[in-house]
Amino acid sequence: MDNLEKDLIKVLEKNGVFDASRGEVLRKEIVQMWYVKNMLRAKIVFWIFFLLGLGMMVGGYHGLRSAEDTRGMLLWLIFFMIGFNSTILIKLWYWVTDTKLNVLKEMKQLQLQVAEFTGKESPAKD
Repeated sequence: MDNLEKDLIKVLEKNGVFDASRGEVLRKEIVQMWYVKNMLRAKIVFWIFFLLGLGMMVGGYHGLRSAEDTRGMLLWLIFFMIGFNSTILIKLWYWVTDTKLNVLKEMKQLQLQVAEFTGKESPAKD
């Protein structure tokens, strides 16, 4: 078991009395705290790289408009396209990360429910 599960079991076993409704609320709060922390980190990374990509697009566009020769236009166009593709890729990364965090959240909740029902501290070893 990881630390999250052990902390939850300690909270649930407090005073030797188990209240199922209170245990459910505590379990959801603990998992929610983990989820919110990781989701906030993913959102910060997303916005930093998304704004960098938009900045590259704006810079590439202004450079493209001010370029005087064909070679300069192509270089600024490449810079613009790198920024454009970066915004697309960071959106895809965020979508995958969001899905992964949601699945992990559900799995942790399921693990905690199984640990609660079995009442074991650690899994059986052969």
